[in-house]
Amino acid sequence: MKFIGILVILFLALGAIWYSAQSLPTWFDEEKTKEQQAVEALSQKINEQGVEAFLGDKTLDLVRGEIMFNETEFNALLLASLRLHEDGQKLLQLSDGLHATLHQDEVEIAAVFNLDKIEQTNPQARKTIERFDKLFFFLDDSRLAVSVYGTPVIRNGSIGIKDDFHIKVGAIPVSNTTLRHFGVEVERANTTQLALRLLTLSSVTLEEGKISFAARPRI
Repeated sequence: MKFIGILVILFLALGAIWYSAQSLPTWFDEEKTKEQQAVEALSQKINEQGVEAFLGDKTLDLVRGEIMFNETEFNALLLASLRLHEDGQKLLQLSDGLHATLHQDEVEIAAVFNLDKIEQTNPQARKTIERFDKLFFFLDDSRLAVSVYGTPVIRNGSIGIKDDFHIKVGAIPVSNTTLRHFGVEVERANTTQLALRLLTLSSVTLEEGKISFAARPRI
């Protein structure tokens, strides 16, 4: 009976792990939530009319040198900026959705990756995906949510994160040590940065649901 009890616990644990890895974030919805629609509309506005039209009544704040964005506004600006960045374009091409959540002390950047798209776009990624499948052998779908939690920093007028970031695959945390084991160059975070559309940044401050920058118009 003890043996049967252990098997039951084992299967329940494996089921919990499977569910956690499979789970997609609440913000992701193929039908697009109202927030996602608002982000897409604002991002399109930035691309078509420039960041000045997007800033609207925030322009005076920018003239004063400090500007604050709520989560929807930051997501729209992030999306528009990624579309102008070579690596950002690849990220958008290989994912089915992307979203930033602003926490008190860190930014969470989550993407729902499509493993089929990754393999089709980059055949060399096959070995990495095969190793990944061995680690998460219980996955039976091509979609996988990956969240990066990091402290934002400013580099050369652009935004980046520190190399002490951590990630989650679905709801399962993965340490930096594990990432290094799988060949992820964690230290690259120290040189990776993204220029925000038409803004040159000098400092960043976070609070729940909001992000503030000391910034000036990018020339």
